[in-house]
Amino acid sequence: MKLVFNQNDFKLKKHYELKEELTDLDQIKSNNILVKSFDFINYDLDLYYNESLKIITINGVINYTISATDCRTGELIKYSDYIDWNDEYSFTNSSDFNTNIIIGDEFNLKDYIIEQINLNIPFNLTLNNDILNKYGLGWSLETEDEFITNKSNQTDPRWDQLDNIKLDDKNK
Repeated sequence: MKLVFNQNDFKLKKHYELKEELTDLDQIKSNNILVKSFDFINYDLDLYYNESLKIITINGVINYTISATDCRTGELIKYSDYIDWNDEYSFTNSSDFNTNIIIGDEFNLKDYIIEQINLNIPFNLTLNNDILNKYGLGWSLETEDEFITNKSNQTDPRWDQLDNIKLDDKNK
């Protein structure tokens, strides 16, 4: 299936329905140091071209699975997720700040799919996001309200330091 489009392609055909799986994943490199490889990428996208505005609107979903290093454990993990992709792209320098500018004469859909995945991979990639491990003594789990209450009940140690200030007779 065609993945590289130019402006003339969109002028000839205003709407593309694309649903496919990318195959040459071993050639794709991530800009995230934790990502070791892309294992699976498929997409279901609708591309609409508005000729008067010269804007390509993309609506759809990207599904992917990657092999990556878990940032907490250092182990190799498989991470799967999906991206709801709804963006606008233009071959011209549009004044609309929501529209992405396509640099060059070609719109390489594969490159933009990979870029969407790179942008949406969590910064601290781990499988145990919600698991809190307790280490040490005196450890407790508090709600935010309990934390604020306990913090407000503590005396600021800077006040204790004021007692140590020695004043001479001139400053009394």
